[in-house]
Amino acid sequence: MDQGSLLEQFAQVRRQLMTLCAKDRYSAAHMFLVGSGMTPSAAPGLWEYVARRANEAGHHPIAHELRKTLWKSDIRNDDIALQEAQYFLGRKDYENCCFVIEAQFGSVPDYPMALALLTRAYMLMARSQTGLSRLRTNREIALRLTRAVIFATADHAAAAIDLLRFSGEIDRAIALTQQARNEFPDDIRFQMREARIEEQKGQFDRAIALWSNVADTSDRYRLEALFKLYGLYNRLEQETAGQKIAARLLLMELPIDRRIQLALLMGQPKVLHALVKLAALGGASDAPLHFEQGLAIGDLLLDHGYIGLVLWLRRQRMPLSDRVKATLDACQFGDRPDRAMPDSFEEAVSLRSPDFMLPLDRFAPRTPKPPGWPGSRSDPGRILLVNSSLKAGGAERQFVALVRALCEAGVDRENIHVGLFNLDEDRRMDHFLPDLRALGVKIHDLARRQVSNPQLPHDVGHMVNALPSQLKYDLRPLWYLVQELRPNVIHGWQDRSAAVCGLVAHLAETERVVLSMRNMTPQTRYDRNLMALKPLLSSYLEKPNFVLTANSKLGATDYAEWLNVRQVDVGVMTNAVDIAPFARVAELKKATRLNDAPLRVGGVFRFALNKRPLLWLETVAALRNHLDIDVEPRLYGEGPMEAEMQRYADDLGLGSLRLVSGEADPAKLYSDMDVLLLMSRVEGVPNVLLEAQACGLPVAACRVGGVEEAVQNRGDSAALVMEPDVSAAIAAKSIAEWLPNALAAEHFPRVGFVRTHFSPEVLAKQALRYYCGQGDV
Repeated sequence: MDQGSLLEQFAQVRRQLMTLCAKDRYSAAHMFLVGSGMTPSAAPGLWEYVARRANEAGHHPIAHELRKTLWKSDIRNDDIALQEAQYFLGRKDYENCCFVIEAQFGSVPDYPMALALLTRAYMLMARSQTGLSRLRTNREIALRLTRAVIFATADHAAAAIDLLRFSGEIDRAIALTQQARNEFPDDIRFQMREARIEEQKGQFDRAIALWSNVADTSDRYRLEALFKLYGLYNRLEQETAGQKIAARLLLMELPIDRRIQLALLMGQPKVLHALVKLAALGGASDAPLHFEQGLAIGDLLLDHGYIGLVLWLRRQRMPLSDRVKATLDACQFGDRPDRAMPDSFEEAVSLRSPDFMLPLDRFAPRTPKPPGWPGSRSDPGRILLVNSSLKAGGAERQFVALVRALCEAGVDRENIHVGLFNLDEDRRMDHFLPDLRALGVKIHDLARRQVSNPQLPHDVGHMVNALPSQLKYDLRPLWYLVQELRPNVIHGWQDRSAAVCGLVAHLAETERVVLSMRNMTPQTRYDRNLMALKPLLSSYLEKPNFVLTANSKLGATDYAEWLNVRQVDVGVMTNAVDIAPFARVAELKKATRLNDAPLRVGGVFRFALNKRPLLWLETVAALRNHLDIDVEPRLYGEGPMEAEMQRYADDLGLGSLRLVSGEADPAKLYSDMDVLLLMSRVEGVPNVLLEAQACGLPVAACRVGGVEEAVQNRGDSAALVMEPDVSAAIAAKSIAEWLPNALAAEHFPRVGFVRTHFSPEVLAKQALRYYCGQGDV
C-alpha cells in the first residue's frame, strides 16, 4: 500500500473513532481500532486519542486496556505513565502504581505530579499492608521521596508527612508539616498532623493546644479533635479537663459507633452494653444504624477484646466487616465443645479476649511434654530479653543493667539477644541504646524488622486475629523473631512485654519463660488496660516452665495477692546498681559542702502525676521556712507536666528551680545535690534512691511500694521515710528535723548498703537460676 493510501486509511479510521467517541461508544471504538489494522506501533496517536477520551469520560477500564497495549508495544510517555498510575491508584493496586512511575520517571521523579503520585502510592501501600501489625513505613523510601520536596498538591504534602512520621523520622515530619501549613494555610489537616506528631514526641501541651484549636474552628474535624483531647487528658490524668471534654461529647449528636467508642474510652461498661443492644435493634428510630456504622462497631469491640459481644451482634444479623467475620469463623464458636456460643447477652458480655483462650494448652495445643519438663540445666543457652523501649526510665535503666550483669557474669554475648518494640530516636525511645550497644549483644528493633514470609501458621494466625489490638500488634513481630532465633529462654520485661512474651513462648514451645513485672500491680497503679490482663498472667503460673517476678518483696506480695496465687509463686529479681561510677561521686563530694552554702535539694523522676511533682515543689517551698539557709531546687527528668511544674514553681516563689532533661551521667545528676527527695505515690524499687545512696547522699521518700527495701535505715546515715499521704507542711518539718544529722553522717553506710544488696552479681545470679530452672535464689 502506497503512502497516499495509508494516509487515507488513517484519516478514515480517525474519523470513525472520533464519531464513536462522540457517541460515548468507547468499547466499540476500542474494538474498531483493534480490527482496523492500525497497530500501536504504526499509529500510536490513534490509540492514545481513544485512551485519553475514554479516560476523560470515566471509562477507565477501557482506557487502561488501550494504554496497556501501548505499553506492551513499547510506546511509553509521561502522559501514559501518569494516567496508568492514576488508574492503579484508584483500584488500590499500589504496587503497579509505583512500578509504572518508577519505570518512566525513576525512583525520585523530577516531574511534580509523578512524585506526588509515587509518594501517595507508597503511603497507601503501607496502610494496606498493616494487617495485624502497627503501621510502619520504609525509612529509606520516606527520606528519598521527601528530600528537598516541593509539594504538588495538599494530598502530596499529607502523604509525604505521613511517610516520614510512620518511619520514625519525627523531626523531619515536623519540618514538612510547617512547610505544608505555610503552603496550604486553609487546610486544617496539617494542623492535625502536627498535633499527632507533637503527641508522639511527648509534647502534650502543644498537642492539646493544636487539637483545641481544631475542635473550636473546624466543623468537619471537631469530633475527631474532641476524642483526641479526651484521650490526652485521660493519659495525663487531668480528670477535670477530661470531664469537660467528655461533657462536650455527650452533649453532641454523636452517631452510635462514636458513642460506643466514647463508652469504651471512659470505661463505662453499662453504657457500652446498652448501646450494643441498641445497635443490634438497628439503632434509634430517629438515627437508624448505617451499614458502615455496623462495621465500625464490630471492629471497635473486637479490638477492645469484646469478642462475645461481637458474636452476639452477628447472631442478631448486624453487619460486620470481613475481618471480624473471618476471625469469628476461625475461632469455631459453636463447632467445638470448648467454644460454645453465648446463649444470652450476659454470657456474651463475659466472653472476653484473651480470657476465652484460657487455658492456652486447650485453645492452641502444642506437643505433649514428658513429666518433669523442662528440667534444669547448667547453661541457659540462647536468651532473648524483650522490653517495650529504652526510653529514659528506671525500668529501662534496670533492663540494661540486667544485660550488663549477664555479660559480666560470663554469659556468652553471642547468646544474648534483645528485642525492643520501639526505638524511635525522635521520640526519645532510644535513650539507653548507646549503653546497650556498648555491651556487644545483638539488638533487634521489632518495629523495623523485615520479614520475608509475613504469613502466620493457621493455629497462630487465628489466635493473633482474636486478640485485643495492643497484644495483637506486639505479638506478630515478636513471633517472627522467636521463630528465627529459637531461644531457650524468653525474658519479658514489664507487664506489657510480659503478656505478649508469654503468648509467643507458649506458641513457640520455649523452654524457659521469665516474666518480670517491674512495678506494683496494675490494680495498685490504677491502670485499667493492664488490669484486663489479670486472667492471662495468672494462667501463666499454671505452666511449669513459666516464672513471674517482681523487683521487691512487697511487689511480689502485691502481685501474688492480685493474681490469687501463693506468695512463693512470684519470685524476686532485685534492681542492680553498678557502684563504681556512683562511688566516685561519693568520694568527690567528701567535705565539699560549706555550712552556709545553699541547700541543693534534688529530684530525679518522670514529670508525671504519679510522681507527685507539685507536692515535691510545695514541700521544697515549705522547707525554706524551717531553714536558715537558702534552698536551691533542681529537677532532672521530663514528662507531660513539665510546663505546669514550671508555672507552679514560679507561683511558689521557687525562681531558682532548674529543670534539666536528658541527663544520665551520675556525676552531673548527683554531684550538684546535697539531698535527694522523692514524693511518689506509686513506686517499685526506685533506682534514684539506690543511685543517690551509692553517691553517699541522704535520701527522703514516702513509704510506698518497695521504698523501704531500697533505703539504708540504720544510724544517722538512715533515710527519712514519710507516710504515703504526707502533706507538704509535715514533710518539710520532718526533713528539717532529720537533715542536719543526715548531712553530717558518714556516707559509707549508704554506699555499703547498695553494694551489698543491689549489686549486679546478685541480679545475675538470680536471673541465671531462673533461666536454668534451678528455682529461686
